[in-house]
Amino acid sequence: MVPKVNLAPSPVALAFPHIQWDPLGSLRLTAQESALLRMAETNPIEYTLADSRDASMYARVLLKLLAEAVAAGAGTGEVSRVTEACSEEQALDALDCWNERRNVV
Repeated sequence: MVPKVNLAPSPVALAFPHIQWDPLGSLRLTAQESALLRMAETNPIEYTLADSRDASMYARVLLKLLAEAVAAGAGTGEVSRVTEACSEEQALDALDCWNERRNVV
């Protein structure tokens, strides 16, 4: 069995307090489906796939997750919206600033 590693909390979590960081909490999964996914996180996938019932259920859960992901993106189809056009000069200045910050780090 692979030992579970406890990671330090991400500093990003403090910047985004409104994000639900539990990866399974917002999904519409049964307790059994969540347990199967958690088992797959901690055990080598071969353990899960070695049992035909677990393998079949695992495939169904993955398909269910894909269906939810596709449905979630079916809303407006927009990721962002341009509220104000900028000139080419402003865009180049912003790009230069971004490149300078990237080179500093």
